[in-house]
Amino acid sequence: MPTLAQIRGGILEEIVLVLLENAGYRILSENDGVEIRNGHSGLELQGRGEWHQVDALVSYDFSPSFIYPIRLIVEAKAYLPNSYTRGRVDINTVRNAVGVLKDVNENYFSLSPQDSNELYKFKRFNYTYAIFSLYGFTRNAQRYAIAHQIFLIQYYFNPLFTGIRNTISQIKKWDIFSTRDIELRQLRRDVRDFLRNENSNVINSLSFFSNRGKEMIINLKKELDKIKGSYFGLLNGEYPIHLISERVLTQIPNDEIFARVYIHNAKYVSFEFNGNRLFFELPETIVEIFSKVWRDKIRVAKTKRQYVNYVTLTGKIDGIMRNLIIRLDESWLEDYLRRLRLSSSQAKRLKK
Repeated sequence: MPTLAQIRGGILEEIVLVLLENAGYRILSENDGVEIRNGHSGLELQGRGEWHQVDALVSYDFSPSFIYPIRLIVEAKAYLPNSYTRGRVDINTVRNAVGVLKDVNENYFSLSPQDSNELYKFKRFNYTYAIFSLYGFTRNAQRYAIAHQIFLIQYYFNPLFTGIRNTISQIKKWDIFSTRDIELRQLRRDVRDFLRNENSNVINSLSFFSNRGKEMIINLKKELDKIKGSYFGLLNGEYPIHLISERVLTQIPNDEIFARVYIHNAKYVSFEFNGNRLFFELPETIVEIFSKVWRDKIRVAKTKRQYVNYVTLTGKIDGIMRNLIIRLDESWLEDYLRRLRLSSSQAKRLKK
């Protein structure tokens, strides 16, 4: 029987998979290669030394030249805050990801030409690993992940994810379920079908949930439907981020865009341009930098230039996969700084 933490994590993974699909990723199953199979607890991926259970696996079918096709191993954690971890994912989860990633990326064998039919079975992929968390990651988990190229995405401060986070966090008692005899793979499959289906009658298929639980899943779908745009990218070419918006990006004529950049509570960012507004969370190391200067508006504005200078973004725009670079609008920032300095000098003169 799964724990409540495992159930919360499984439901969060289904949310993440929807957002990954919206961003252009394709969900893989046991039918997508001999190196993938259904195991006792879910999907299993063959490594050089052993088969590894993975929560979900997706493919990005638009890989650039000189890079093997990209496959992303997806893991999501929805721990509830307590006095010790505050709901953050610790280093042990990242250590496991590092071991799995190393083993599956080494699972390749060169075969002789006469074995060409077998060679196809062992097609080479570039596996990457991302861990998603409702309440973030411990400091040592972040350091270890950066060193070993494990991507960490959190949904703690992003305002468009607040309803989803609060709803999933309600799963802390068994009264939302009709039984404790739960098969996690089937529960996830039921939730997945409901989240992707416009027919409200599908709610009747959520057999593991009580009436209260079904209401919670309905609310979860409503919150998810508020996120129309989903895009993954890198901040300053270094930090992985998930950009979400209340509407999809459309009519973007150029691949390079200049945006107004707003830092909110030193925690999350909004990029605004041409009527569009994209939200993403700052990595904790950058949060700490902004927190130190937060009371000084001029220093905050200058810090943007160094730490939130540009974002590379990948996703569907007008139904076409696009790669964009969104840069901080320097002319807008300079105008803002001039107004801040003028206001500051006027305030000083008044004091005299």
